[in-house]
Amino acid sequence: MKVGLFSDTYIPQVNGVATTVHNLAEELERLGHEVYVFCPRVHRRHRDKPNVIRFPAVPFIFQREHRVAFGLPARAWRILRRLEIVHSHTEFSLGTLALWVARVYRIPHVHTYHTLYVAYRHYLPPPLRPPKKLAEALSAAFCNRCDAVTVESRAVEEELLRYGVRKPIYRYPFGVNLRLYEGVKEYDLREDLGLPPETKVALYVGRIAREKNLLFLLHAFAEAARRREDLVLVMVGGGPLVQEIMEERERLGLEGRVFLPGYVREKRLIDYYRDADLFAFASKTETLGLVVIEAMAAGLPVVALGEMGVTEIVEDGESGVFAPEDPVCFAEAMLEVLEDGALRERLHEGALRRARELSTEAAAKKTLEVYEEVHAARASRS
Repeated sequence: MKVGLFSDTYIPQVNGVATTVHNLAEELERLGHEVYVFCPRVHRRHRDKPNVIRFPAVPFIFQREHRVAFGLPARAWRILRRLEIVHSHTEFSLGTLALWVARVYRIPHVHTYHTLYVAYRHYLPPPLRPPKKLAEALSAAFCNRCDAVTVESRAVEEELLRYGVRKPIYRYPFGVNLRLYEGVKEYDLREDLGLPPETKVALYVGRIAREKNLLFLLHAFAEAARRREDLVLVMVGGGPLVQEIMEERERLGLEGRVFLPGYVREKRLIDYYRDADLFAFASKTETLGLVVIEAMAAGLPVVALGEMGVTEIVEDGESGVFAPEDPVCFAEAMLEVLEDGALRERLHEGALRRARELSTEAAAKKTLEVYEEVHAARASRS
């Protein structure tokens, strides 16, 4: 099958959607399919595989790390008309192209709804910020122009149904590539940060952004840090809230206890997951929470808020611990995981088991089933 994946973000960009699209392309190719990725150009130094078609792009004015694609490269023209499935992972520039391609060439179109956009409206200034109801209506309108929609959690499925999405919705997570965790360790988190070997590490990975609820996480860590002098928090990633986090770190007197090493590439990041003592996650807007599965694939116990897509991944008390959105309670959950050896071992084993159930290979096979079903539905109507 000739598959076109359309995304406004792709490697070497570091985020959940870019990683998911890359993993899906790799797994579909491994299963014998012809896959093309249509995405914006990030910079000219990155070397892509031949199946990646980059579009000219400019930074999005309100989020400079994101790109808005334009134009249509000649190579893309030649490939688009040969596709048998259009699979969009964005509702913006490349998503609009996906809608056009599917309509003009009469190709079945599957859309994956990755992002709860109503929680990201704050990135637009007030004159341009759409009301919540309008953002919901726009999401529904896009989904209803496709043949089917996939989501990664029940919470998002319920959101789309509430918005008015009428097309078939398939629910399954995309997971992580477990093969990446099989290699020998090359990096050491404590050594990289100049920490003593006995230091206990709480790890966060993701965008350093307001929607990730990181000021709450910082305050919860401050409560835990008062009780354990050997505990540090490492926040891996970048984003618009970095300066505010650094200022709040100073205000709380946590210099030397909270580290922000920036973006960390794949192999080093996997070793960081392996080295940490727990994964701390406070986001309330995740459609899934890919980084949570990445942490679990390393056997890392998770302490999180039981919100949105995270509840589909973590089994409370088995592969992680849910804590309420209260800094003291969240801190106590972190300390319990650190100090209760029997609990840690149970969460370690549960995390590994759950991650195996959420592999990229399983997700790719489910995606192919969706492709086949939308093809069959098209054929039955013609």
